[in-house]
Amino acid sequence: MIAYINVSVRGEDMMNDSRNGSMNRPMNDSKETAASAVSYTAPSTVSATEYNKRNIFIGTTLIIIGLLWLFTLVSEPIQKAYAAANEFFWVSTNERAIATDQIAAEAAVVLDIQSDEVLFYKNDKMKLPPASTTKMMTAMLALEEIELNQRVVVGPEVNWVKLGESKAGLRPGQLLTWEELIAAMMLPSGNDAARTIAVNIGMKYAEAGATREEAYHTFVAKMNERVQELGMYDTNFANPHGMDEYDHYSTAYDLATLAKEAMKDEWFRYIVKQEEFQLTEAAGNGNAQEIIRNRNQLLQPESEYYYEGAIGIKTGFTDGAGYCLVSAAEQKDREIIVVVLHSTKEQVWTDSHSLLKYGFDIK
Repeated sequence: MIAYINVSVRGEDMMNDSRNGSMNRPMNDSKETAASAVSYTAPSTVSATEYNKRNIFIGTTLIIIGLLWLFTLVSEPIQKAYAAANEFFWVSTNERAIATDQIAAEAAVVLDIQSDEVLFYKNDKMKLPPASTTKMMTAMLALEEIELNQRVVVGPEVNWVKLGESKAGLRPGQLLTWEELIAAMMLPSGNDAARTIAVNIGMKYAEAGATREEAYHTFVAKMNERVQELGMYDTNFANPHGMDEYDHYSTAYDLATLAKEAMKDEWFRYIVKQEEFQLTEAAGNGNAQEIIRNRNQLLQPESEYYYEGAIGIKTGFTDGAGYCLVSAAEQKDREIIVVVLHSTKEQVWTDSHSLLKYGFDIK
């Protein structure tokens, strides 16, 4: 079992100085008699009381100083650990615990799907660009509205794709099933497929006579309605594909929440797990089938980043978001979701590997 303490240490170690005080014994007056006999006069009652008070005060002060010194000695390493973790601190009985500085990603979360327990977090509530992990929401909403074997005509919205965007190579006039269209969005991360989905689903809710652009924005509004329903209060979507926009952001925690919800759909699970997917002749050039390949290297057996037991979910990259990955894996009766945001090209995979392994090792 893990206890989580989300703290931020901003103070400095307190240093307690002490001085060794000296105390003279009370001096007693004496008088010599004429016969040189010496008589001793006992201290007065007042002097004795003051003497006892001084002893009590000094003794108490020394005890307090000793306790403060002991507290400083014990708390210093804890404070240093707090400062090193900065915004993250947790206690674990697991000997394989991972420190946040071992994870290159700006933000990360490990979520146990069965228990709904967060097993690891780093800046999990930090708002960051989510890149193409956004498409999890697009796919989930589409699957709630359609029949997978229904066909869709690709429209001119595929030409809205700008230079440098990821695309599945769809062309206006192509005829695809919804399953193929969602696969074209989730596996090769096609923004052209994401826009086609948004327009076609948006048309169902837009006013009569709405343009394709208006239908597109209607779909985005639906995305944000679902955001609120899921309690993703640190998320706002401005598009269905994940390209950087100032009001398009999410958090590692919210994306883990979204992934958990999306993975409840059996068809979502099926599509995101595929290493590759074959499009029908109608979806391709009319003469041969086209094969689209999943960018998630955790699923590719020939990849150095292959993770046995991986079952999805979505890659992402933009200049603003860096390299992102929402991944899931299963072992025996357990499923773990890992979210890694704003990592590097190589470490997005190693971060995910480390966190998946940690998630399964911890129990």
